[in-house]
Amino acid sequence: MTKKFNHRITLIAALCLALVAAVVVFTTKEKYTPGAYNVNYSPDYAVSGDVTGLVNNSDYVVSGHYEKFIENWDMGENHLSEVYSFVVDESLLGDVEGTINVSIPHTTLLKYTLDDVEYEAALNSPNYSKPDFDKMYVLFLKKAQTKDVFGPSSVPFQVEVDSAGKVALKANTENGEQTLTAKKGDTIKFHSEQIELASIDKISGLTKDALFREIKTQVAAKEESK
Repeated sequence: MTKKFNHRITLIAALCLALVAAVVVFTTKEKYTPGAYNVNYSPDYAVSGDVTGLVNNSDYVVSGHYEKFIENWDMGENHLSEVYSFVVDESLLGDVEGTINVSIPHTTLLKYTLDDVEYEAALNSPNYSKPDFDKMYVLFLKKAQTKDVFGPSSVPFQVEVDSAGKVALKANTENGEQTLTAKKGDTIKFHSEQIELASIDKISGLTKDALFREIKTQVAAKEESK
């Protein structure tokens, strides 16, 4: 009797151990550890914060004011922009007059596919600064290749002039990254390289007259070097 009882106890204990082992194995297999994924974007554009660099990167330099919003433009390769009409008061470099259309890039779309699901983040472009229709601007431009508009020659490309005649180099320094959570708990961090405007800005704080003198000096030097 004792032997049969001990045998039963041993059998029950073995079954319990087997059950525990099975649960552990099952739990281990089913447990999912969320991952972290990084999507980094490094734009290929010229960067300058002084008049010399901006003029050298440009085919056109104009002063004037924005008149009105024209349209949103899908530039391709996941870049979106806003197109505005711009009234040219003075052409400082290049042959431009009257009213032109200027494209201001505002969004870069970054995408990542995980488990057959595509995730997308919309990050602000470094050149984006919504124009003030009541202020004067100096723009450093190139002609777009795929549309009859002018676009930035570099980052930044807009200088804003206030009513007191002080100027400020305009650029976006916000929304450089965004984190999304996938359905299994994975995190996807989208990051776009941003410019450190404060470290390169040699224009903000100048007077309008000083800015124009420097632009004309650099334009003359550029023309002489051709």
